[in-house]
Amino acid sequence: MSSHSAVKLLERRPRKQTTAEKISYEGVKPTILIYNSDTVETPFYTAIKDIRAIRSDECLWIDVPVTQDKALLADISECFKIHSLVVEDIETTEQRTKLDVFEDAFFLVLKLIYPTRGTDETSIDQICFYMKKNILITFQQKPQAIFDAIKNRICQNRGRIRKSNIDNLFYSLFDTIVEQYVDVLDGVGIKIEALERNLMEKLSRDSLETIYELKREMLFYRSSIVPLKEIIVKLQKEEETQIIQEGTIIYLKDLYDHVVQVNDTIDAYREMLSSFIDFYMMLNSNAMNKVMKTLTIISTIFIPLTFIVGLYGMNFKNMPEIHWKYGYISVLIFMVTLTIIMLSCFKKKKWF
Repeated sequence: MSSHSAVKLLERRPRKQTTAEKISYEGVKPTILIYNSDTVETPFYTAIKDIRAIRSDECLWIDVPVTQDKALLADISECFKIHSLVVEDIETTEQRTKLDVFEDAFFLVLKLIYPTRGTDETSIDQICFYMKKNILITFQQKPQAIFDAIKNRICQNRGRIRKSNIDNLFYSLFDTIVEQYVDVLDGVGIKIEALERNLMEKLSRDSLETIYELKREMLFYRSSIVPLKEIIVKLQKEEETQIIQEGTIIYLKDLYDHVVQVNDTIDAYREMLSSFIDFYMMLNSNAMNKVMKTLTIISTIFIPLTFIVGLYGMNFKNMPEIHWKYGYISVLIFMVTLTIIMLSCFKKKKWF
């Protein structure tokens, strides 16, 4: 939205503060920041439509913490001329990672991956960016504190954001999300190391279930993060949009390197998990082979014993050993001796 936008200005003057005051739509409280290199305003407005027209040297950032309030989204779309299909994408939280470029704006959908508080699991939310000249609107699926540090940097005039155009703020937010990917993958790496130790110590079905859960996570992470490489390349092309300034392109190249690193880490973890499955199957096969070997040894020992018992179990009258005084004890001694000899041979061959 330019300085000639049809947005009405409130009669009262905005107040300058160090913390952002917020508009409330049925409990939804968007954060509004209007800033340039000299000043930052966190104005209080009763409605989105009352946000004042920004000057050519000012930037406007609206951070919407939730996307369930249709009245709020309708006001924002009307005020900033956002296409109805974009609003529909914002409301649909199962969108894939994508970039839509318009004549004077672009719309970006990202996935925020973060650890669930109090558990070892991770959660995935959707974050949308709508950016045009000097205006950036972010839409979070759920309220998250991931952008609080950037808000504080703007209010305290730390870093490059206040001294740059709105595209630098966009890069900073984008980079924060990518850094969150790195932190989550570091946690996954710790899980994989623990899983590897468990596989070495004992064979457990729980380990196999954990492997498949992590593989499913990696598959979803990959589908969410791999498109970012193409998106970043697209943002660097001047013919796509004029919103990204030349000075920010070098930072996007650095961001591209981070995304490549994240993708490489995901691919490495997927290969490790696949090798764990193969290793688990090998251990399981070895355990089964040990059982079969034990049963084979027992069967081998009892084959001659069964033959002897079967031989003397025949009811023929002319069997001299049956009427011999020491026949019974002699057969027992012979069977025990035969068993010991066979076990000794198996032990010598290291069959057990």
